[in-house]
Amino acid sequence: MRALSLCLSLLVGCPASDADTSVDTNPADTDPVVLSDETNRDGECVFNRECPADQRCDCVDYVCACDDGARGTGQNGVDTCTVGGDCASSLCVEGSGADFYCTDECVNNDDCEAALPECLDVAFIGRICVRSGG
Repeated sequence: MRALSLCLSLLVGCPASDADTSVDTNPADTDPVVLSDETNRDGECVFNRECPADQRCDCVDYVCACDDGARGTGQNGVDTCTVGGDCASSLCVEGSGADFYCTDECVNNDDCEAALPECLDVAFIGRICVRSGG
């Protein structure tokens, strides 16, 4: 089971929480990348695809779980967002400048778009696309 602390200084994926955040990019602390469309049977999630089709991954007070509701449609490194719920993946991160963008899992930089060009290991999340310089 993953510890689910999604509110990182570059993530806005916890729409119901305004808690302080931090980033830990130590590779020893990260989970391996798992690109999968399997639903998570215990209800915990990081990405919308881990939830049944009629639910989304919602985060409240650092705890993320599948909950009823429509999923966002924002695409990785293309669409701006204000909360994770705006994104198809459920993750919204800070880009360069003042804009935030939807992000998603990646294997390498080739999976990332210009607004979030770097594929980086993020603790408790896995590898996601982020702004240059992490």
